[in-house]
Amino acid sequence: MLELLHKLGLPENFSVQGVGIDATIEWIHILMFVLFFIWAPFFIYTLIRFRRSRNPKADYKGVKSHISSYLEGGVAIIEAAILIGFAFPVWEERVNDIPAPDDKDAVHIQVVAQQFQWNMHYAGDDNIFGPSRIDLINDESQNFIGLDRSDATALDDIMLFNEIHLPVNRDAVIYLSSRDVIHSLFLPIFRVKQDAVPGMRIPISFKPTQTGYSEIACAQLCGNSHYSMKGYLYVHTPNGYESFIKASSKLAVLDDYDYGFEAEKKLKAAKEAIKSGYSISAEKLATEAYELAVIALEDKESSDGDEWDDW
Repeated sequence: MLELLHKLGLPENFSVQGVGIDATIEWIHILMFVLFFIWAPFFIYTLIRFRRSRNPKADYKGVKSHISSYLEGGVAIIEAAILIGFAFPVWEERVNDIPAPDDKDAVHIQVVAQQFQWNMHYAGDDNIFGPSRIDLINDESQNFIGLDRSDATALDDIMLFNEIHLPVNRDAVIYLSSRDVIHSLFLPIFRVKQDAVPGMRIPISFKPTQTGYSEIACAQLCGNSHYSMKGYLYVHTPNGYESFIKASSKLAVLDDYDYGFEAEKKLKAAKEAIKSGYSISAEKLATEAYELAVIALEDKESSDGDEWDDW
């Protein structure tokens, strides 16, 4: 059944949690197919059997058999079995099996939605999220979440826009919130869909099972440019992810494109390699980006001033 559903538009599943969701979808469609092939012929039969030309006078006593009630009861029992046996356990796992904030085996990301983009906040090498303040939000300086860079824990934090990076075969926890209106984070191939509600911080968790990339979509009409609110999720090899995040963290500390542009180019090439299906090449490029970022940071620290002229 799943193969048929894939042909009809259901995307492939690339998460551990998606297996249970797909099983629920499969059983629901099996039930619907069975009901369709039972009720459709019966409906056609009743149209012919009880047509007006054959029954000019109505029978006010009607059907005396209770078989229809038994059939309806059977359908209700099957629906209850699907609900209790599949849907409830999937939802219980979705709500309760979320790694704790201090679980170092999981990747923790803060995602703040706004019209019309996704803002991703990663903790840096210290694995501590720097504080954010509403009064520090400044779109012109690209501080979309109000990150307080004056705090020591925020110096190495990573801010990305419209892109999420995760390692394969490792739990990911996304803490989802919104700056303005209700949005909805939709990752179809990971079977993830969650509303982002202003004033709430909602955790969602899943574990990618394959490297590659997927589109990030907003599934909630959020304004006149809703169509443009999209991004990409990249799934790296474990080593490739570590190198990518470490390089990005070093560049955040560096905060100088003149010194870090070579590393930036390597990171961009790593993302393109992921899109092309070359995760091993992406890992190599991310490693090179990290090495270049370290050198760039050392060069800037050893320099008395900026040897490059900013345009």
